[in-house]
Amino acid sequence: MTDTQPGIGAAIDIGSNSIHLLVAEFSAGRDFRVIQDESVLLGLGAVVDLDGRIPDDHIASAVEHVNEYVAAAVDSGAEWVILLGTEPLRRASNRSHLAEAIELATGRPLHVLSHEEEAGLTLVGVLGGAVPAEPTLVFDIGGGSSETVMLAPGADPVVGVLPVGSARLTASHVEDDPPTPAEIAALRAESLHLLSGLPAGHPTRGIVVGGSGTNLLRLTPDSDGGAVIDRARAEAAMDVVAARPAAELVEAFGLRERRAAQMAAGISLIEAALDCYSLDAVEVSDASLREGAILAAAMAGEEWRDRLDDLVAGA
Repeated sequence: MTDTQPGIGAAIDIGSNSIHLLVAEFSAGRDFRVIQDESVLLGLGAVVDLDGRIPDDHIASAVEHVNEYVAAAVDSGAEWVILLGTEPLRRASNRSHLAEAIELATGRPLHVLSHEEEAGLTLVGVLGGAVPAEPTLVFDIGGGSSETVMLAPGADPVVGVLPVGSARLTASHVEDDPPTPAEIAALRAESLHLLSGLPAGHPTRGIVVGGSGTNLLRLTPDSDGGAVIDRARAEAAMDVVAARPAAELVEAFGLRERRAAQMAAGISLIEAALDCYSLDAVEVSDASLREGAILAAAMAGEEWRDRLDDLVAGA
């Protein structure tokens, strides 16, 4: 396994809902200490869905926020800053214009990740670059798309891609606030249909990554399950979402309003993962592709993208 030296790194990713900054210090044992973790909602996924491109005003806003986050990361002691683009940039016809504008403003390249690269970085972040001791499913629920990774000892990772995340699934099936029973039924049926088409596997451990999992835990604070979601806890969270409009979820549980409006879709995807992979429960990880990018750069330097397959395999 590639050695790492202690240091401070940063990653900024441009996703469907938000632009997110993480600055973290890590030890030689790959333990992270978060120094700065913040995000700004921009909603690029929705505008790309409408036009197939990023409007000029959104490009200007994204460049401004990324430039501010780069400066903040450097001020926090980051020795390197990795810039990442995910689902909306994969689909935007003018993504090169945004990438050029960001590099001109920051002096740093923007890496628009493939689904497989995004899944690989998430896996590195969640597992710390180690190979799991048992067959493991990592399920990263984004706003515009989602990825699964099946990884088992002695086997190559198998990536599955969903063309939707919590935001796009919500836009397709939900009009009311709170969602109606019929809308929740439609979300559950579509989630089960989508996940049933992903690569088959028999994981004994499941890990959920993303805001859907962490916010579900907030909706069910009285559960004694810790950072673990089973079917009963998912159903209890769905009951909460079905009973309160998004504004009340924001007030009562500290969710962001856009995230609150997408919770029924996120819960449906988690329920579908439990069913499709016969898992009794899934763990919720705070780590994500940002931690993975910081760790990948620590292990492989500027060659992290070319060596990502080896890093996922723990080489």
